[in-house]
Amino acid sequence: MSISEDGVHVVAPISMNDTEIISLVEKKRHWIINKYENYHQRLLQLPVEREFISGEKLLFKGDSYPLKVIESKGRFTNVNLTDGQLLVEIKVGLPFDIRREEIRRHLEKWYIREARELILERLEFFSGIIGVKVNNVRLKNQKTRWGSCSQKGNLNFNWKLVMAPLEIVDYVVVHELCHLKQMNHSARFWLLVENQIRDYRKMRKWLKENGAKLYF
Repeated sequence: MSISEDGVHVVAPISMNDTEIISLVEKKRHWIINKYENYHQRLLQLPVEREFISGEKLLFKGDSYPLKVIESKGRFTNVNLTDGQLLVEIKVGLPFDIRREEIRRHLEKWYIREARELILERLEFFSGIIGVKVNNVRLKNQKTRWGSCSQKGNLNFNWKLVMAPLEIVDYVVVHELCHLKQMNHSARFWLLVENQIRDYRKMRKWLKENGAKLYF
């Protein structure tokens, strides 16, 4: 049995008759209802494609800021966080599609720069406390992971983390640093995490419930 936007799909051996199939589905009634409700809840949380126009809200370090686009005669696109707004100054007269892509591209570069600065700062703070040494740090546009760690001490982070509150960033940073001591998710690993982030379960829950909102 599987759940999709079309409903419940049942695949059964040709030897099973309709009565047996219906009986099996009835036994799984509660499972089906639960999965179907969860499926539609996830659909409601899917991000809407951004238009990158003035007034659109963007997240940064846990707060929501309206985007303000200003056209000017300058040659370069500038991005600044000022007066409670994400201000993008762009060349006047660009066609809509080119204008949209130009704003998106420069905003992404700004986010990545800010994310690198923040994550490196938190890595420096926690690595000394935990007693580990980091090799290389890379920022990626990962769809399903917030961070990863290799045996060589290389750490990868999703740059969209900079959209989350600081305590969430700290949790992901500590999580990956602790993997430099325990390359697993054993009880010892989680104890290391808890030594730095007492309410790490709350942070994991927040990411599970709100991670889809950290999109660009």
